[in-house]
Amino acid sequence: MSLTSLLSIARSALVTYQRAMTVTAHNVANAETPGYSRQRLAITAAEPLRVPGGTLGRGVTDLGVERTRDRFLDGAFRQETSLLHTAQTLHDLLSRVEAAFAEPSEAGLAAALDDLFTAFSDLAADPANTVNRGLVVQAANRLVSRFHGLERAVGQAAQEGGSRIAAEVAEVNRLASEVAQLNSRILAAGPTHDAADLEDQRDRLLDRLAELGAVRVTPHDDGTVGVLFGDTLLVDAGTAQRLTTQPAAGGGYTIATVSGTVVDPQAGSLRALLDLTGTTLPGIRAQLDALAAGVVTEVNTLHQAGYTATGATGVAFFDPAGLTAGSISLSAAVQASAAAIAAGATPAPGDARVAQQLAALATREAAVALQER
Repeated sequence: MSLTSLLSIARSALVTYQRAMTVTAHNVANAETPGYSRQRLAITAAEPLRVPGGTLGRGVTDLGVERTRDRFLDGAFRQETSLLHTAQTLHDLLSRVEAAFAEPSEAGLAAALDDLFTAFSDLAADPANTVNRGLVVQAANRLVSRFHGLERAVGQAAQEGGSRIAAEVAEVNRLASEVAQLNSRILAAGPTHDAADLEDQRDRLLDRLAELGAVRVTPHDDGTVGVLFGDTLLVDAGTAQRLTTQPAAGGGYTIATVSGTVVDPQAGSLRALLDLTGTTLPGIRAQLDALAAGVVTEVNTLHQAGYTATGATGVAFFDPAGLTAGSISLSAAVQASAAAIAAGATPAPGDARVAQQLAALATREAAVALQER
């Protein structure tokens, strides 16, 4: 072997291991950098020189910088991240609604209903007492106020959910665009030191994307990746789809591509927000409305059959048109005067059978028994 060949082998070794030391220094410098993946220089024997008598070694070279990262662990991490943010988002908004209901407590809707039935019970004990009539009006107003407050709380949660959906869809679009740009830069860089750092940047974006929806990453041989967001191909190499959001026909919101294909995030905070605004919160509102309608209907049915302090009958206690949690209110007659409250089944002084029946609505069976008497 000639002196030139020996020097060439020595030079290749010095250059290769100098680069390996640079990679090591880079690892040390980024030991505390969030999202950084440890790198290693893939070292291999250089292509041998073929001579008539066989082959001669030409020293050492490298195949580029590799990241010590497991894409299967990345996939598992992103899957669990999506599930975690689904639960966290549900917990965040539903905790506020739960706090508004304040059950069980003296400030809750159940306590307000009990107070109204108790006020009717006190009125039944002394139907001629004007103070008792005033207490019935006060208890009814508290109940109405409680219904209105819960309707506002549910409405505010739904409004916030819609705002967050719009903001997070915009975030998905930004992340997808940046992933596509990094794909292009990685493709242009090839298997170099710079590409490894670019791949770390891309993985940080994909981790953030996994908080918003289910993410599956398909690596390509050229270093780029395809990204499935939920059930939709969001990024493919240097191309990213853009998502939009709009109100759904049956309530809530839908996410779709620009071409109109509906996107299901499947998990993450966006899936939770879509479920909240489209199903959970409307379901809570429907139950509140059903309760409000039931209270109005049952109380009015008994009240209109009774006689007020002035001898009038057929007077509604609640406004018959207010059959939702947001619209329930006292009738104009009762708002104007507590004397419009019906206590007796007849105009006779001291008759308190209607007030007793109204008080018995606290337990439906007792109310039915009193009506049959």
